[in-house]
Amino acid sequence: METAMDPNASTPAPRVVGFLCDWAVNSEGLINADGTMLGFPNVTLVLVPCSGFVKTGWLDLALKSGAAGVFVCGCPMGDCLNREGNWIMEERIDQLRKRLQRQKVDPERIGLVAYGMHDRDGFVAGVRAFVDKVAGITPAPAGGKR
Repeated sequence: METAMDPNASTPAPRVVGFLCDWAVNSEGLINADGTMLGFPNVTLVLVPCSGFVKTGWLDLALKSGAAGVFVCGCPMGDCLNREGNWIMEERIDQLRKRLQRQKVDPERIGLVAYGMHDRDGFVAGVRAFVDKVAGITPAPAGGKR
């Protein structure tokens, strides 16, 4: 698993993948040309039309491919542009966490956050908190195998 170094940290920052709803936080100026998040070279952001479009298989694949954590960001709960996308994703993530726990994978490696179009600072703080939480989890077996 490739990791990025946080210049203020003594250990490598965990590799994280985030799926960002087009209607949640405005991504303009938030994503580098290589798909990583500005200020977080260890976080890759994937834009999706709605958080409810994200398949749990994508989250599982990210973990199996070496990501230490993966999150989905949707609109604020109850305020989904596509009506119920964030509620659908919340239910899917709950089920995925249960499945991961049965497979002896820490379910906290999966996250769901919800921010509005103009809550960029909240989103950045939420990503930082998720990365910090994932960094505190016992490392997954090498190669992303479970």
